[in-house]
Amino acid sequence: MKIAPSLIPRFNKDYNLGDFIYSIRSTFGRDDVELEPLRNIFGIKNFFFTNTGRTSLYILLRALNFPKDSKIGVPLYSCTVVFDAIIKAGYVPYFIDIDLDNYTIDPADLAEKIDDLSAVIVIHSFGRPAEMDRINNIARGVPVIEDCAHSLLSKYKGEQTGTLGFASFFSFKKYLSMGEGGMIILNNDGYAERFQKEANLLDSFATLNEVKDAFATYGYSFLYHKPWFGLFSHPVGSYLRNVVDHEDGAKDFKAKKIRKTHLNLLFKKLHGIETKIELQRKNSFFLIKELMDTSLVLPHEQNNTYCNYYLFPIRFNNLKERDMAHELLRDMGIDTAKLYGETPMKAKRFYGYKENNPNSETVADTTLVIPNYYTLNEKELLKVASSIEKVGELL
Repeated sequence: MKIAPSLIPRFNKDYNLGDFIYSIRSTFGRDDVELEPLRNIFGIKNFFFTNTGRTSLYILLRALNFPKDSKIGVPLYSCTVVFDAIIKAGYVPYFIDIDLDNYTIDPADLAEKIDDLSAVIVIHSFGRPAEMDRINNIARGVPVIEDCAHSLLSKYKGEQTGTLGFASFFSFKKYLSMGEGGMIILNNDGYAERFQKEANLLDSFATLNEVKDAFATYGYSFLYHKPWFGLFSHPVGSYLRNVVDHEDGAKDFKAKKIRKTHLNLLFKKLHGIETKIELQRKNSFFLIKELMDTSLVLPHEQNNTYCNYYLFPIRFNNLKERDMAHELLRDMGIDTAKLYGETPMKAKRFYGYKENNPNSETVADTTLVIPNYYTLNEKELLKVASSIEKVGELL
């Protein structure tokens, strides 16, 4: 693979030197934080913090205390770490198809499977709110858990995602670029004691580990920017992905409390996040306008929703076109992601999937995620749009 100093990374990593210094200082500061910034967004809720989003889902499911091997409904089109958290909690993933228009759980498919489920995980994929009214009506008392890893500040009918079901969980390394960090919002006060008990069982990180993590996070973010991304990070990462076998089944993970560095950085980075999301929406609307005359399936905002456009998916006619576009765009200086492209295959091999989610398989085979993040400038956005248009002419 040739080096490309001007390669535009697929994702945004803006953990900067100031964030690193703030993190190091926070390791020696107080353990408690003021929750007012979260309450201003989500209201008066029960908040619990963990080291990752998957840990948050794990202890959330543990607190619900279902019988062993209970079935937990989850969209097939998702990251396999969600399935790992279900398994670690002692349960079984039961796969629900998605809606092709919105990339989120299909209420009609859920209605056919709800009688077999102990809980439902609803993923607001790419920041796009799912049809929560229909889903809650179908669930009929079965706990609905929102996966908000992509949907910080997205809204459904004026209400924040994360406040629309029984409980929700977040992964803050996504929009906030803060290393790691997970959070649970509990919308049912009657379960607060159970959740607190599970959270208390988690171990903390040692101070030295926190310092090492801050160095590693800053180094990773630094190398994820031009020119280092195209010169070093992308070629090395691609090589490692080719030589390491990732098809090794369900993975265990360390369930711990959130690092002090990540908890303090969360509240620092929440300041001004609304402005960044508006910039990302503006970038996304620009891309939609520039690409509207292509044959691509572009994202569009559903009625009564506010999408943070965390990611920008485009869909091709088939797997061959998608894979060709991925390679051609890389040669043109645009890095893209075949997000969750291998999930159906892995779900068949390792998680018990039985081939009954056709929409999810279609999306996994035909979707690319393109750069749209708020730190892109106008020149870079024009390069992204014009390159995709050129690829469309070549396919």
